[in-house]
Amino acid sequence: MKQRQLALKILGEVEEGSFLNLALKKQLKGLPEQERRFVAALLYTTLENKGRIDYVIDCFARGKRIHKLVRNVLRLGVCQLMFFETVPESAAVNESVKLIEKSPKRQLKGFVNAVLRNIAENMGKIEYPSQQEQPAQYLSVLYSYPLWLAEKYISEYGFDFAEEMLSYHKQAADTCVRANRLKISGQELLLKLEGRGYACRAGQYIPDCFYIRNMTGIDELDLFQKGLLAVQGEASMIVAEAAQVRPGQAVLDACAAPGGKTAYLAQFAPGRLEAFELYEHRAALMQENFERLGVGVECKVWDASVFCQENSQAFDCVLVDAPCSALGLLYRKPDIKYTKMPEEIAQLSQTQKSILAACAEYVKPGGRLVYSTCTMSREENEENVAWFLANFPQYREANLATMLPERLMSRARGGSLQLFPHLDGIDGFFLAVLEREKA
Repeated sequence: MKQRQLALKILGEVEEGSFLNLALKKQLKGLPEQERRFVAALLYTTLENKGRIDYVIDCFARGKRIHKLVRNVLRLGVCQLMFFETVPESAAVNESVKLIEKSPKRQLKGFVNAVLRNIAENMGKIEYPSQQEQPAQYLSVLYSYPLWLAEKYISEYGFDFAEEMLSYHKQAADTCVRANRLKISGQELLLKLEGRGYACRAGQYIPDCFYIRNMTGIDELDLFQKGLLAVQGEASMIVAEAAQVRPGQAVLDACAAPGGKTAYLAQFAPGRLEAFELYEHRAALMQENFERLGVGVECKVWDASVFCQENSQAFDCVLVDAPCSALGLLYRKPDIKYTKMPEEIAQLSQTQKSILAACAEYVKPGGRLVYSTCTMSREENEENVAWFLANFPQYREANLATMLPERLMSRARGGSLQLFPHLDGIDGFFLAVLEREKA
């Protein structure tokens, strides 16, 4: 199957609800590396800019009802016209027409040809919403984010900061991994990766963390299969480091799946390490990962928002990496940008409060509760922490700056830190460390 045909097939699957990364993994298996990269780049770029691409299509097909297959062909063609300098205009148009010719909508090849040629000839004349008169619409269209999210960020952070956030995109398709210190040091892992021909760069904040350039199929790598490395984002590692776990302590990861932070915490030699997961199948997958890494964890299928009496004041440290809106990941997961809805945030905030309330009772006097999300929504982050401190007076904010990598110390606000992709070059995470008063 030719590259653009395959891209069209995967784009259709994503439109039907498949996750892009999983669809790519399945469909690109066995393809030559150069073809893999082209298909992946075309899909990521199309989905990253889908809102703007659709706006352009609608400007030149005004009033037309476009079948979803035809629209996807046009999206891939417009993406190449707008964002792929190495693809000639003629190829972007002609290859799109060939895609339609081989589809059940072949009778519309003239329509596709006319729309794409018109766009190619008039690209510089497209009128976008006015930044001054329609600031939210401007950000929404130009950077392909839902209008409600553009409005939310302008309201919370101001226009300039919102534009910096929404305009940021991942510069390179690097895979972030860490050495599993239970089995290997960072330096040893780096030598093994480089010995296999992989180009790596060091992490920005965490020792033993590396970004592997142009990695595909990492689960097929022997170093992965032997449990010498784990795939994990650097922001997630910062959360685990901030927990400040000490040898012999009792530790609970209350919302554990997929288990990356739990496995990281095991490196600090806790005396007891327990993990809660709501869904049985995810707990089973998590257990498989722990076995690969050589991590001893007591896994329990449990709803973290429900108090478990037997764990009352049983832990020195409780980590709550709460289910959240995941807005801090949208810059590198473009396929989920348009699945987010504003009402979801209010619902999640209530769930997060319930989890915090239950988990507050698991912490020993003098212990700590670590709260984190992978979002940049104040309702889920700062407002939840304020609610918690108001309702659980036995807790106070820790001095988070002393627990952070040096480059991030100045960013801490009391016991909290908000990471932003465009400022920090990593996922948009929120972190708060709350200490329970001693008896």
